[in-house]
Amino acid sequence: MKLTKYQVFLSSTYSDLIEEREGIIKAILEMYHIPIGMEMFSAEDEDQWEIIRRTIEVSDYYILVLGLRYGSKTSEGISFTQKEYEYALEKKIPVLAFVMRDTVSLSKDKRDDDLSEINTFRKLVLTNSKMAQHWETKDELIKNVSISLMKQIMQKPGIGWIRGDKAGAEEALSKELTILSKENRKLREKIIDLESKISKKKPVIELEIEPPIVDDNFFSYKKVEMPAILKLSDIKGHLLEYVSEEDIDKYNNSIPNQDELKKFNDESEYFYKIHNYSVPLVIKVANTGSVKANNLYIDIKFPEHFVIYENSDKHNEPKSPIPFNPINRAQAEYNKKITKRELPSHLKTLLGLENQFNKFTSLAAMPELNLPHLSSINQKWWTKLNGNKITVKIDSLLHTREMLFDDEYMIAPLTTGKHTIEIHVICEEYEDIDTKFIEFNI
Repeated sequence: MKLTKYQVFLSSTYSDLIEEREGIIKAILEMYHIPIGMEMFSAEDEDQWEIIRRTIEVSDYYILVLGLRYGSKTSEGISFTQKEYEYALEKKIPVLAFVMRDTVSLSKDKRDDDLSEINTFRKLVLTNSKMAQHWETKDELIKNVSISLMKQIMQKPGIGWIRGDKAGAEEALSKELTILSKENRKLREKIIDLESKISKKKPVIELEIEPPIVDDNFFSYKKVEMPAILKLSDIKGHLLEYVSEEDIDKYNNSIPNQDELKKFNDESEYFYKIHNYSVPLVIKVANTGSVKANNLYIDIKFPEHFVIYENSDKHNEPKSPIPFNPINRAQAEYNKKITKRELPSHLKTLLGLENQFNKFTSLAAMPELNLPHLSSINQKWWTKLNGNKITVKIDSLLHTREMLFDDEYMIAPLTTGKHTIEIHVICEEYEDIDTKFIEFNI
């Protein structure tokens, strides 16, 4: 049993909380500590305040229990309970506050008719005591007091009281613990010093990634502009027979809005950069350490300003939302008519046969099969692409050896500037994940 006993001051109104106070006092006694409160003196007698004040000063902990009664007042206009509470705060006595929920159903003799004073006090307590707890029943209150007091004693032990005949034993034990603590600290420092002198052999994984290169045409994509509305009056006379008002209306109604045109331009610029500036992604993994790396996993996370894709992936050019201009169609029809009129009859026949042949070959042409890319199965290593993150798994990599990955993925920049690639490396020989960064200056 611990030699130190702690004095616990219990503060509350009395007549409305008699049973609660008895339960708390019993719980403190069962913990082998010393409860003290108004049962030992009359808190209603202001001449006794000097005794209460001295008792609070020598207490190790202060427990405040609030119901819905404010209690009798001192000549200062505040209740004795509030005066005790404020004095405990002033003396920096650890305070454990327990506030009854205002929804609890109580008889008239256990609550004030005018709750303004007790509510003001309750609000003060909840503001000052951040760890204040609410309670509804006596059993809940006693349980919470016991648990909170036990935790407070463990976390912030007070001065307490001990038997006079045990004081020497306590002092001797304290001295012995101090000596053991110093010896322990010296041994720990010696262990740290010895460990620092032992050079642990481990692999050192280094990565190199070749950056893509851009030229002066990188930002040369020319955005499509919004076409003008057509009018029938815009049609030249020799083309009028090939264009109707219905063609004009259909064209005007098919012109995209600003959002649609912006989306097309963004997608087209994206396609332009991928089509013109994609290069094979070359990753070199080297072990420059002193031992082999086993079960090596490398996560390479590229920033969003790069496009990473498999070699087999196809990127289709966006379809323009701009409708075909009926004037251009009319001009083509007109040119066709003029050409036919001027050709000899045998050439017209040949031209007709050529058109039929073109139709036949277009029907006979087989569509290109877009088969999914299947990586070769290799038991010693594999790679996986997930969004802009590539995971490389290598079963083992001998020291002073390296591996090159250059035929599975493509990389394309979407903008210039400085970019950071984040890399996480882990293997059996590492205690923690090794995080690296590679800077690209595009």
